Amino acid sequence: MVDVQTVLCPVDFSDATERQILFAVDICRHFGARLVVHHNLGGVGPGASVGWMWADTHPGQSSEKTAEERLRRVLAEIPPDVASEARITHGPPTSSVLNVARHVKADLLVLTTHGESHDDHMSVTEQLLESSDCAVLALHEAGVDRATPRFSSPGPTPQSIVVPTSFSTTSAAAVDFSFELARRLSLTLHLLHIEPAKTTIEEPASALADEDRRRLLGLVPPELKERAQIHVATGDPAQQIAASAEQLGASLIVMGEHARTTLRRWFTRDTGRFVLHHAHCPVWYVPSGAVVRSSRAEARPG
Repeated sequence: MVDVQTVLCPVDFSDATERQILFAVDICRHFGARLVVHHNLGGVGPGASVGWMWADTHPGQSSEKTAEERLRRVLAEIPPDVASEARITHGPPTSSVLNVARHVKADLLVLTTHGESHDDHMSVTEQLLESSDCAVLALHEAGVDRATPRFSSPGPTPQSIVVPTSFSTTSAAAVDFSFELARRLSLTLHLLHIEPAKTTIEEPASALADEDRRRLLGLVPPELKERAQIHVATGDPAQQIAASAEQLGASLIVMGEHARTTLRRWFTRDTGRFVLHHAHCPVWYVPSGAVVRSSRAEARPG
């Protein structure tokens, strides 16, 4: 089964916080998970991209007492059927989130990214994608996300999710995760493979496309065949993933995390970074080493 028992939600008390908490609550309610709300007070040097974390240079930086009061108000708004707690840390933003994630044994980080970082450094969200051992679900600000998935109250219409795959181990865990998610929710799965724009004489584009379609079909479990659609595109993978999600009206992209090992084919840091900042729906990054257990397996003890 898709095993989400603890969701970690780092917040900065910005306008995005309320929406981020509501989204995390929806996930926790569906999976029966606990929610840990985290705020970091530690600052970083001027000019660093801290995204959704609080920095020394942020106007009106809160004291620990103020942060505690704000977290109490956040927890008071969380429905009683969702177990919740709060954590405050002092230190560098990325390492603080990672330390809390390890301490609470988080299965999922729910973040809000506030825009594209500069080329000379990565945002905290991007750093967490590089370093986190658990899955990361990145929201965008309210005006950017045109659709978001619903978990506890999915509604009568199937939701569409886009699942890009490069047929590599980097993307295999994300594909398996999407299948398990489809077993829990009413979803239309859109499996997507992108071929480079240039093809050789020995491998014409039409032959490659036919082979890619056969391979995509072969990935889909029999019980999900009627709810899966396959797509083969040509061009830049990052641009095609974002464009396909837009065209298909996807409420979620599920993709393999650009891991810290040698990358295979087009699951590179730049691909994940582009999708993060150009998609108009949330992106759920699944670590390449994640193990998605069969829905028939027993859940781990609580």
